[in-house]
Amino acid sequence: MEPSYQTRKIAPRWLLAALLVITGLAAWSQFSSPFAKLMASRKNEDLYLAVMTSPTTLIRYNPHQEKAWVREIPCKNCKTPTAQTFGLPENAPFVYYTPLQTKPETVWDNFKNTLETWRYAPLPLAALPLDYLRARFSKRTNLNLADAVLLGMELSKLEMNDFTLQIDTPRARKKAAAKNEALPQVEDRAPLAVEDRPIVVEVLNASGKRGLARALTQFLRDQNEKGLLRVDVLQYDNYPGGYLEQTRIVDYSGRLMQVKQLSTAIGCRQEIRSEPRGNAICDTRIILGKDFEMP
Repeated sequence: MEPSYQTRKIAPRWLLAALLVITGLAAWSQFSSPFAKLMASRKNEDLYLAVMTSPTTLIRYNPHQEKAWVREIPCKNCKTPTAQTFGLPENAPFVYYTPLQTKPETVWDNFKNTLETWRYAPLPLAALPLDYLRARFSKRTNLNLADAVLLGMELSKLEMNDFTLQIDTPRARKKAAAKNEALPQVEDRAPLAVEDRPIVVEVLNASGKRGLARALTQFLRDQNEKGLLRVDVLQYDNYPGGYLEQTRIVDYSGRLMQVKQLSTAIGCRQEIRSEPRGNAICDTRIILGKDFEMP
C-alpha cells in the first residue's frame, strides 16, 4: 500500500524536527563543558590546559584579560590527568592534550611558529581538525568539539606577547616539593591599581650592534616624556652573557599589562619571561638580540 500524500508531506517535517532536536541536544552536551562555558562567557576566571609533554606544560588562561601564563611542571603517572593532579581546585575548568612529540621545547617552538605565521600562511591549519579527531579517538585529549573550536577561535586573537613564561628557580621548586605544594602563580597586577609609578626598566645589548641599548634608552625616555609610555629606564649596558639571536623581555614585577605595552612599543612580539626578582633592581629587563630593529 502506497503512503498517502499527507503522510509523504508530514514525514520530512518529522525528520527535520528530529534532526533539530538531536543537534540541539548535541550542542547542549558540548557547551555544558565548564571549559567551553567559561570561554564563551569570557568571565574574569582562569581555565587550564595541560599539554602532556615531559615535563608537562601547564597553561593558565584568562579569557576576560586575554592573557596566558605558561610553566613547566612535573607530572608522574599522568595517564589520565585531572585538575587535582596539578594541585588545582577540583572544579577548575581543566582539559588536557597529549601531543605525539613529548619534548616541551619542540612543542612550544611549533606552537609559536604557527601562531606567528598563520595569518599569512594559513594552509597548515587545514591539518588541525584531522589532528584533533585523531587525538580524540586515541584518547590523547578530553577536549570536546566545542572546547576545541572555542579554543582555536581564542588563539586566533592572541599574539606571542600575550603569553608569559613563568621560570621557576630550582630553590623554589625544591621548597614547594618539600611542602607538597604547588608553586605560586604569577598574577597580572594592574599597574595603577597597585603602584602609581612608571615601570623601571634596564636595557642590555646582546645584539652585537654598537650603541643599540643607548638608542633604545633614548627612545623609551622620549616616549615617557610624551606620555605615551610610563617607563623609567634605570640604566643600559652590554649583556654579560654574550650574544643572543632573539630579543627577550624578562619581568620581575608581575605588572604584565604595562610589560605588554612596553613589548608592543619596541616591536618585540616574543613571549614575556617571568622570573623571581632575586638581585634585580629593576621591574623589567629588555635584552636586545640580533633580531632587534629600532621602532
